[in-house]
Amino acid sequence: MVITQLWIYPIKSCKGIAVSSIDLLESGLRYDREMMIVDDETGKFVTQRSDKILAHIEVSLPDEESVQLTFNKRSIIFKKQYIQTQAVDTTVWRRDVPAFDQGDEVACFLSQIIGRNVRLLATRPVDTLNAQKNILFQDGQAVHLLTESSLNHAQQALSDYQIDTQRFRPNIVIGKSEPNEILEAFSEDNWKKVSTEQIDLTITKLCERCAIPSINPQTLDKERAVDHYLKQYRMIDKKPMFGVCGYSSKLGTLNIGDTIIVTA
Repeated sequence: MVITQLWIYPIKSCKGIAVSSIDLLESGLRYDREMMIVDDETGKFVTQRSDKILAHIEVSLPDEESVQLTFNKRSIIFKKQYIQTQAVDTTVWRRDVPAFDQGDEVACFLSQIIGRNVRLLATRPVDTLNAQKNILFQDGQAVHLLTESSLNHAQQALSDYQIDTQRFRPNIVIGKSEPNEILEAFSEDNWKKVSTEQIDLTITKLCERCAIPSINPQTLDKERAVDHYLKQYRMIDKKPMFGVCGYSSKLGTLNIGDTIIVTA
């Protein structure tokens, strides 16, 4: 088996970035979910669950400090800032995460897209070292992994729909190293640890699914057939599951084409 896709999502729930190589840190893949949009009035984090339009906000990283957002041919570039006077308290599913407000200009850009006042927050691995979990704005685990075979199973069952990676928003996608290799759908359910030459990834749980996979990332249509598929094929302990989650037990660099070995 080999790594066939690597994805980071610098802003939670916005478009992902496909990369060919990325560092694996204790907090997850470098730059992954390091920023998050929050409602200015309530302070609650904003995702595609409530605002599907986030799927159309493109994110790019011109350099280590800069971020470019693009929506409908409009763009903004800003530098991430970690100013102590802009420090704020925020939560992700009742988990406290220290964060920093990224200023009025990007907040205005995002507010116009979403249709209400929002703010953009950022955090760093160094900021979360002493937090409840050493992760950033992920829902609960540092890394999300699935196999191409699982995606293919979904596509075959939902042949009238386009089922691409971005519905499920994984960090790592694993596929066959050669055509005759056997890689069954959902084989990742039974993995406990996977390794490359550089890294070890400990699998801790199956990935429970919300409504986001049913949102077509191109059209933003709600396609309930995806919910029905998960309920038909992937209900485990009365919850829809697809892919697995875990954390890095040995740090290093991930690359497209790296051989993956199931070690436990």
